[in-house]
Amino acid sequence: MADLQTLVDFGPRVAGSAAEQATIAMIKERMESYGYDVVEQEFELPAVMEGTVTIAGVTYDNTRIAGGPGGAITGTLVEAGLGKQGDFANAEGNIALIQRGDIPFQEKVDNAVAAGAAGVIIYNNAPGGVNFSVQSDVPVVGVSNEDGLGMLANAGQEAQLDIEVLATQSSSNVIATKLPADGSTDADIIHVSAHIDSVPGSPGANDNGSGTAAAIEIARVLQDADLDKEIRFSFVGAEEIGLLGSKFFVDSLTDEEVARSIANFNMDMVATAWEPATAMYTNTLDGQHNLVTTTANTVAEMLGTPSQLVLLERGASDHVNFHDAGIDAANFIRREPGTANLEPYYHTPDDTMEHISQERLGEAIDLIGGSVYYLARQQ
Repeated sequence: MADLQTLVDFGPRVAGSAAEQATIAMIKERMESYGYDVVEQEFELPAVMEGTVTIAGVTYDNTRIAGGPGGAITGTLVEAGLGKQGDFANAEGNIALIQRGDIPFQEKVDNAVAAGAAGVIIYNNAPGGVNFSVQSDVPVVGVSNEDGLGMLANAGQEAQLDIEVLATQSSSNVIATKLPADGSTDADIIHVSAHIDSVPGSPGANDNGSGTAAAIEIARVLQDADLDKEIRFSFVGAEEIGLLGSKFFVDSLTDEEVARSIANFNMDMVATAWEPATAMYTNTLDGQHNLVTTTANTVAEMLGTPSQLVLLERGASDHVNFHDAGIDAANFIRREPGTANLEPYYHTPDDTMEHISQERLGEAIDLIGGSVYYLARQQ
């Protein structure tokens, strides 16, 4: 809880910010003090850009520039549904307006570029703004649901994107490794991951100070344990703008390391005090059980874990990149059973220590830490 308070006190840990850098330094110092082999992986973030969207003479300033080059792009605004492959009739040379939902942001943009769109606007599918980052050869802008619906009413009108590149910046991952008791470098690898960044304006107590603090505590408990497998803790940056840190880390693994990697336990939002979030969801990308979820279910029964464990088919966190590399992975996150709703403080200034449950944080540490320990001792 003290570590979590420290993270919150840093302020919003936005990717590339001084608060994120302070978090990186704190984690490095702590993991080194526990005797782990610690490496900092620095990686570039998408350039900081600002810009406007003008449609039918109306200029929208409250936009997020999510990727692509700077400059001015003009074309007809074309409605493109959810951005699936068949949604881009008449998009060539024009600006595609896409609704958030169903498929990843990057896939929407890739489909738009493949259809010849000169620019992309993605609007939120719920009230409020949208926060994401993508790689693109054409400008990509994110707008609120309210602005997006206003633009939708003017589909077929001329639109212009004006984007200026302001600066470049970087983020980092902190990777802390514990070798097996016999010192071997060819043992199976168990990955424990948590993202360290938060969204602008949010102190990020639950998202994801809770997962970060839980991972630090698990590392502390395991520092002197005699284990049969290698444990790697990956504290990754820039999750909130497109899972960038975990992608950089997974891409840095050699083929031999990927082959040795048997599991990824990813923690994201594990300690909300919001009363309806009585279940711990174990999200997998394909909705199927794997070594991570079956181990967690076994350990939950052994420990008498009070919360129900619920399997859900969902991405949207760093387990995605491990899964895509062929590594069994699951995201542990607290949600309301039945609805799968997240806490109402999610991505808001109200994500503070006031809404953290110490009991639920301890439960997550016991469950995930116990699962890692159990799996690491299996022959």
